[in-house]
Amino acid sequence: MSDSGSSDGEVDFRPAIDVASLPLVVRNRVNALKNLQFKTVQAECEYYKEVHQLDLKYQKKYDEINESRNKIIEGNYEPSGAEIEWKEKDKEEDAEEALSNGVEKITLEGMDENTKGIPKFWMYALKNANEDSLMGLVEDEDEAVLEHLTNITVNLNEPVNNGFTLNFHFSENQYFTNSVLTKVYKLRDEPDPDCPLEYDGPEIIDVIGTTINWKEGKDLTKRTVKVKKLKARKGAPAKDVTKEVQADSFFSFFSPPQVVEGQEEELTDEDRAILAMDFDVGFAIKEKVIPRAVLYFTGEAFDEDDEDYEDVDTEEEGDDDSDSEADN
Repeated sequence: MSDSGSSDGEVDFRPAIDVASLPLVVRNRVNALKNLQFKTVQAECEYYKEVHQLDLKYQKKYDEINESRNKIIEGNYEPSGAEIEWKEKDKEEDAEEALSNGVEKITLEGMDENTKGIPKFWMYALKNANEDSLMGLVEDEDEAVLEHLTNITVNLNEPVNNGFTLNFHFSENQYFTNSVLTKVYKLRDEPDPDCPLEYDGPEIIDVIGTTINWKEGKDLTKRTVKVKKLKARKGAPAKDVTKEVQADSFFSFFSPPQVVEGQEEELTDEDRAILAMDFDVGFAIKEKVIPRAVLYFTGEAFDEDDEDYEDVDTEEEGDDDSDSEADN
Protein backbone atom coordinates (compact mmCIF):
# COMPACT_ATOMS: atom_id res chain seq x y z
CA MET A 1 0.00 0.00 0.00
CA SER A 2 1.32 3.43 -0.89
CA ASP A 3 2.36 5.80 1.91
CA SER A 4 -0.04 8.37 0.45
CA GLY A 5 -2.99 6.04 0.83
CA SER A 6 -5.39 5.88 3.78
CA SER A 7 -7.22 2.98 5.39
CA ASP A 8 -10.48 3.86 3.65
CA GLY A 9 -8.86 3.88 0.23
CA GLU A 10 -8.74 7.66 -0.14
CA VAL A 11 -5.47 9.34 -1.02
CA ASP A 12 -4.07 11.68 1.63
CA PHE A 13 -1.96 13.81 -0.69
CA ARG A 14 0.42 16.26 0.95
CA PRO A 15 2.63 18.02 -1.58
CA ALA A 16 5.91 18.58 0.26
CA ILE A 17 9.56 18.43 -0.69
CA ASP A 18 12.00 16.61 1.55
CA VAL A 19 14.35 19.57 1.68
CA ALA A 20 16.89 17.65 3.76
CA SER A 21 17.39 15.25 0.83
CA LEU A 22 18.39 18.06 -1.54
CA PRO A 23 22.05 18.77 -2.33
CA LEU A 24 23.58 21.36 0.00
CA VAL A 25 23.94 23.92 -2.77
CA VAL A 26 20.21 23.64 -3.57
CA ARG A 27 19.25 23.80 0.12
CA ASN A 28 21.25 27.02 0.39
CA ARG A 29 19.27 28.48 -2.50
CA VAL A 30 15.99 27.46 -0.82
CA ASN A 31 17.13 29.23 2.36
CA ALA A 32 17.94 32.32 0.29
CA LEU A 33 14.41 32.23 -1.13
CA LYS A 34 12.97 32.03 2.39
CA ASN A 35 14.96 35.09 3.37
CA LEU A 36 13.50 36.88 0.36
CA GLN A 37 10.06 35.62 1.41
CA PHE A 38 10.63 37.16 4.83
CA LYS A 39 11.37 40.48 3.15
CA THR A 40 7.97 40.16 1.48
CA VAL A 41 6.43 39.57 4.91
CA GLN A 42 8.14 42.69 6.26
CA ALA A 43 6.79 44.69 3.32
CA GLU A 44 3.31 43.30 4.01
CA CYS A 45 3.61 44.43 7.62
CA GLU A 46 4.38 47.95 6.47
CA TYR A 47 1.46 47.79 4.05
CA TYR A 48 -1.02 46.79 6.78
CA LYS A 49 0.32 49.49 9.09
CA GLU A 50 -0.40 52.11 6.43
CA VAL A 51 -3.82 50.60 5.83
CA HIS A 52 -4.54 50.92 9.56
CA GLN A 53 -3.74 54.63 9.46
CA LEU A 54 -6.27 54.98 6.64
CA ASP A 55 -8.77 52.96 8.67
CA LEU A 56 -8.31 55.34 11.59
CA LYS A 57 -8.78 58.37 9.33
CA TYR A 58 -11.97 57.08 7.76
CA GLN A 59 -13.36 55.56 10.96
CA LYS A 60 -13.75 59.12 12.23
CA LYS A 61 -15.90 59.88 9.16
CA TYR A 62 -17.92 56.68 9.67
CA ASP A 63 -18.45 57.57 13.34
CA GLU A 64 -19.90 60.96 12.38
CA ILE A 65 -22.25 59.36 9.85
CA ASN A 66 -23.28 56.64 12.31
CA GLU A 67 -23.96 59.23 15.00
CA SER A 68 -26.39 60.93 12.61
CA ARG A 69 -27.95 57.53 11.94
CA ASN A 70 -28.36 56.92 15.66
CA LYS A 71 -30.09 60.26 16.21
CA ILE A 72 -32.72 59.26 13.67
CA ILE A 73 -33.14 55.75 15.12
CA GLU A 74 -33.50 57.14 18.64
CA GLY A 75 -35.96 59.80 17.49
CA ASN A 76 -33.71 62.70 18.49
CA TYR A 77 -33.65 64.09 14.96
CA GLU A 78 -36.40 64.19 12.33
CA PRO A 79 -35.02 64.08 8.78
CA SER A 80 -36.75 66.16 6.12
CA GLY A 81 -36.41 67.54 2.59
CA ALA A 82 -33.71 65.92 0.47
CA GLU A 83 -32.76 63.67 3.43
CA ILE A 84 -35.91 61.60 3.02
CA GLU A 85 -35.88 61.37 -0.77
CA TRP A 86 -34.88 57.88 -1.90
CA LYS A 87 -36.05 56.24 -5.09
CA GLU A 88 -37.24 52.70 -4.37
CA LYS A 89 -37.88 49.98 -6.91
CA ASP A 90 -41.48 49.62 -8.04
CA LYS A 91 -43.46 48.12 -5.15
CA GLU A 92 -45.30 45.71 -7.43
CA GLU A 93 -42.00 44.50 -8.88
CA ASP A 94 -40.64 44.17 -5.33
CA ALA A 95 -43.59 42.00 -4.28
CA GLU A 96 -43.18 39.74 -7.32
CA GLU A 97 -39.45 39.32 -6.58
CA ALA A 98 -40.20 38.46 -2.95
CA LEU A 99 -42.65 35.76 -4.01
CA SER A 100 -40.36 34.30 -6.66
CA ASN A 101 -37.38 34.24 -4.26
CA GLY A 102 -39.40 32.74 -1.42
CA VAL A 103 -38.72 35.76 0.80
CA GLU A 104 -41.13 36.26 3.65
CA LYS A 105 -41.75 39.95 4.27
CA ILE A 106 -42.13 40.85 7.94
CA THR A 107 -44.79 43.41 8.80
CA LEU A 108 -43.80 45.52 11.80
CA GLU A 109 -46.79 46.30 13.97
CA GLY A 110 -47.35 48.81 16.72
CA MET A 111 -46.12 51.81 14.76
CA ASP A 112 -48.07 54.84 13.60
CA GLU A 113 -47.44 58.45 12.59
CA ASN A 114 -46.68 59.30 16.22
CA THR A 115 -43.96 56.65 16.58
CA LYS A 116 -40.65 58.05 17.79
CA GLY A 117 -37.56 57.04 15.80
CA ILE A 118 -37.38 53.42 14.63
CA PRO A 119 -38.24 51.08 17.52
CA LYS A 120 -36.34 47.77 17.82
CA PHE A 121 -34.10 48.76 14.90
CA TRP A 122 -31.02 46.89 16.11
CA MET A 123 -32.99 43.88 17.27
CA TYR A 124 -34.39 43.41 13.75
CA ALA A 125 -30.99 44.13 12.18
CA LEU A 126 -29.35 41.36 14.26
CA LYS A 127 -32.30 39.03 13.76
CA ASN A 128 -32.05 39.43 9.99
CA ALA A 129 -28.26 39.05 10.09
CA ASN A 130 -28.48 35.99 12.34
CA GLU A 131 -27.92 33.20 9.84
CA ASP A 132 -25.81 35.20 7.39
CA SER A 133 -23.35 36.83 9.79
CA LEU A 134 -23.97 35.74 13.39
CA MET A 135 -23.75 31.94 13.02
CA GLY A 136 -27.29 31.59 14.36
CA LEU A 137 -26.35 32.93 17.81
CA VAL A 138 -29.58 34.90 18.29
CA GLU A 139 -32.26 32.76 19.95
CA ASP A 140 -35.97 33.62 20.18
CA GLU A 141 -35.58 34.26 23.93
CA ASP A 142 -32.91 36.89 23.22
CA GLU A 143 -35.24 39.14 21.26
CA ALA A 144 -36.94 40.58 24.34
CA VAL A 145 -33.53 41.80 25.56
CA LEU A 146 -32.32 42.94 22.14
CA GLU A 147 -35.37 45.21 21.91
CA HIS A 148 -33.42 47.40 24.35
CA LEU A 149 -30.28 47.49 22.16
CA THR A 150 -29.95 51.13 21.10
CA ASN A 151 -26.66 51.12 19.18
CA ILE A 152 -23.56 49.11 18.24
CA THR A 153 -20.28 51.00 17.85
CA VAL A 154 -16.66 50.07 17.23
CA ASN A 155 -13.41 51.56 18.55
CA LEU A 156 -10.15 50.89 16.73
CA ASN A 157 -6.95 50.79 18.75
CA GLU A 158 -4.44 53.46 17.79
CA PRO A 159 -1.83 54.20 16.74
CA VAL A 160 -0.92 50.49 16.49
CA ASN A 161 -3.33 48.00 14.97
CA ASN A 162 -3.38 45.67 17.98
CA GLY A 163 -7.12 45.34 18.48
CA PHE A 164 -10.64 46.74 18.36
CA THR A 165 -13.64 46.91 20.69
CA LEU A 166 -17.31 46.31 19.90
CA ASN A 167 -19.72 48.27 22.12
CA PHE A 168 -23.36 47.20 22.50
CA HIS A 169 -25.41 50.01 24.05
CA PHE A 170 -28.61 49.17 25.96
CA SER A 171 -31.40 51.22 27.44
CA GLU A 172 -32.58 50.42 30.98
CA ASN A 173 -34.20 46.99 31.04
CA GLN A 174 -35.42 44.25 33.34
CA TYR A 175 -32.67 41.78 32.41
CA PHE A 176 -29.31 43.30 33.42
CA THR A 177 -27.90 46.50 34.86
CA ASN A 178 -25.11 47.09 32.28
CA SER A 179 -25.67 50.04 29.98
CA VAL A 180 -22.88 48.87 27.64
CA LEU A 181 -21.63 45.37 26.89
CA THR A 182 -18.17 45.28 25.31
CA LYS A 183 -16.21 42.70 23.35
CA VAL A 184 -12.47 43.33 23.04
CA TYR A 185 -10.49 41.65 20.25
CA LYS A 186 -6.70 41.64 20.52
CA LEU A 187 -4.65 41.45 17.32
CA ARG A 188 -1.10 40.49 16.49
CA ASP A 189 0.00 42.90 13.78
CA GLU A 190 3.53 41.48 13.47
CA PRO A 191 4.47 38.00 12.20
CA ASP A 192 4.27 35.16 14.71
CA PRO A 193 7.91 34.61 15.82
CA ASP A 194 7.36 30.83 15.72
CA CYS A 195 6.23 30.82 12.07
CA PRO A 196 6.96 34.23 10.50
CA LEU A 197 6.56 33.09 6.89
CA GLU A 198 2.90 32.18 7.53
CA TYR A 199 2.02 35.83 8.11
CA ASP A 200 -1.17 36.82 6.31
CA GLY A 201 -1.99 40.16 7.89
CA PRO A 202 -3.07 41.05 11.45
CA GLU A 203 -4.72 38.12 13.23
CA ILE A 204 -6.89 37.83 16.33
CA ILE A 205 -4.99 36.22 19.20
CA ASP A 206 -7.30 36.86 22.15
CA VAL A 207 -10.80 38.04 22.98
CA ILE A 208 -12.27 39.43 26.20
CA GLY A 209 -15.96 39.76 26.97
CA THR A 210 -18.00 41.67 29.53
CA THR A 211 -19.32 40.29 32.79
CA ILE A 212 -23.07 40.72 32.43
CA ASN A 213 -24.76 41.77 35.67
CA TRP A 214 -27.95 39.77 35.26
CA LYS A 215 -30.89 40.56 37.48
CA GLU A 216 -32.18 37.70 39.60
CA GLY A 217 -33.79 34.97 37.52
CA LYS A 218 -33.12 36.76 34.20
CA ASP A 219 -29.86 35.13 33.04
CA LEU A 220 -30.58 33.86 29.51
CA THR A 221 -27.25 32.02 29.28
CA LYS A 222 -28.29 29.49 31.93
CA ARG A 223 -31.31 27.30 32.45
CA THR A 224 -32.44 25.03 35.24
CA VAL A 225 -32.98 21.37 34.43
CA LYS A 226 -34.42 18.57 36.52
CA VAL A 227 -31.84 15.94 37.44
CA LYS A 228 -34.01 13.57 39.47
CA LYS A 229 -36.94 13.44 41.84
CA LEU A 230 -36.51 12.55 45.50
CA LYS A 231 -39.33 10.46 46.90
CA ALA A 232 -41.23 11.69 49.90
CA ARG A 233 -39.86 10.49 53.20
CA LYS A 234 -41.08 10.70 56.71
CA GLY A 235 -41.27 14.36 57.53
CA ALA A 236 -40.01 15.46 54.13
CA PRO A 237 -42.13 15.92 50.99
CA ALA A 238 -41.05 14.79 47.52
CA LYS A 239 -38.89 17.30 45.70
CA ASP A 240 -37.08 17.78 42.41
CA VAL A 241 -33.31 17.97 42.31
CA THR A 242 -32.19 20.52 39.72
CA LYS A 243 -28.99 22.02 38.38
CA GLU A 244 -28.02 24.95 36.19
CA VAL A 245 -26.67 24.23 32.70
CA GLN A 246 -25.46 26.40 29.84
CA ALA A 247 -28.26 27.65 27.58
CA ASP A 248 -27.97 28.74 23.96
CA SER A 249 -28.11 32.53 23.83
CA PHE A 250 -26.61 35.43 21.90
CA PHE A 251 -25.36 36.75 25.23
CA SER A 252 -22.96 33.80 25.60
CA PHE A 253 -21.02 35.81 22.98
CA PHE A 254 -19.77 37.93 25.89
CA SER A 255 -18.26 34.93 27.74
CA PRO A 256 -15.74 33.41 25.31
CA PRO A 257 -13.18 30.80 26.39
CA GLN A 258 -10.18 32.44 28.04
CA VAL A 259 -6.90 32.26 26.14
CA VAL A 260 -3.91 32.25 28.50
CA GLU A 261 -0.76 33.44 26.76
CA GLY A 262 1.66 30.56 26.34
CA GLN A 263 -1.02 27.97 27.07
CA GLU A 264 -2.95 28.09 23.79
CA GLU A 265 -2.25 24.39 23.19
CA GLU A 266 -4.23 23.51 26.32
CA LEU A 267 -7.49 24.72 24.77
CA THR A 268 -9.98 21.94 24.05
CA ASP A 269 -11.20 21.32 20.50
CA GLU A 270 -14.61 22.64 21.57
CA ASP A 271 -13.05 25.86 22.89
CA ARG A 272 -11.07 26.27 19.65
CA ALA A 273 -14.27 25.84 17.62
CA ILE A 274 -16.08 28.40 19.80
CA LEU A 275 -13.23 30.90 19.43
CA ALA A 276 -13.07 30.40 15.66
CA MET A 277 -16.81 31.11 15.41
CA ASP A 278 -16.44 34.03 17.82
CA PHE A 279 -13.72 35.63 15.67
CA ASP A 280 -15.86 35.27 12.54
CA VAL A 281 -18.90 36.82 14.25
CA GLY A 282 -16.85 39.69 15.70
CA PHE A 283 -15.42 40.59 12.29
CA ALA A 284 -18.86 40.27 10.66
CA ILE A 285 -20.39 42.69 13.16
CA LYS A 286 -17.50 45.14 12.66
CA GLU A 287 -17.24 44.89 8.88
CA LYS A 288 -20.82 44.15 7.78
CA VAL A 289 -23.54 44.69 10.39
CA ILE A 290 -22.44 48.07 11.79
CA PRO A 291 -21.72 49.79 8.44
CA ARG A 292 -24.75 48.24 6.65
CA ALA A 293 -27.22 48.20 9.53
CA VAL A 294 -30.15 49.70 7.59
CA LEU A 295 -29.77 47.05 4.87
CA TYR A 296 -29.87 44.29 7.47
CA PHE A 297 -32.90 45.95 9.09
CA THR A 298 -34.79 45.95 5.77
CA GLY A 299 -33.34 42.66 4.53
CA GLU A 300 -31.88 44.29 1.42
CA ALA A 301 -28.38 43.15 2.40
CA PHE A 302 -29.41 39.70 1.20
CA ASP A 303 -30.86 41.04 -2.06
CA GLU A 304 -27.38 42.33 -2.93
CA ASP A 305 -25.82 38.98 -2.04
CA ASP A 306 -28.42 37.19 -4.19
CA GLU A 307 -27.60 39.49 -7.12
CA ASP A 308 -23.91 38.61 -6.74
CA TYR A 309 -24.76 34.90 -6.85
CA GLU A 310 -27.02 35.44 -9.86
CA ASP A 311 -24.19 37.19 -11.70
CA VAL A 312 -21.86 34.29 -10.97
CA ASP A 313 -24.48 31.74 -12.07
CA THR A 314 -25.13 33.67 -15.27
CA GLU A 315 -21.42 33.80 -16.07
CA GLU A 316 -21.07 30.07 -15.44
CA GLU A 317 -24.06 29.31 -17.64
CA GLY A 318 -22.56 31.50 -20.34
CA ASP A 319 -19.28 29.62 -20.05
CA ASP A 320 -21.13 26.31 -20.36
CA ASP A 321 -22.92 27.53 -23.48
CA SER A 322 -19.63 28.68 -24.99
CA ASP A 323 -18.07 25.32 -24.23
CA SER A 324 -21.02 23.54 -25.84
CA GLU A 325 -20.77 25.70 -28.95
CA ALA A 326 -17.04 25.08 -29.11
CA ASP A 327 -17.63 21.34 -28.85
CA ASN A 328 -20.11 21.54 -31.70
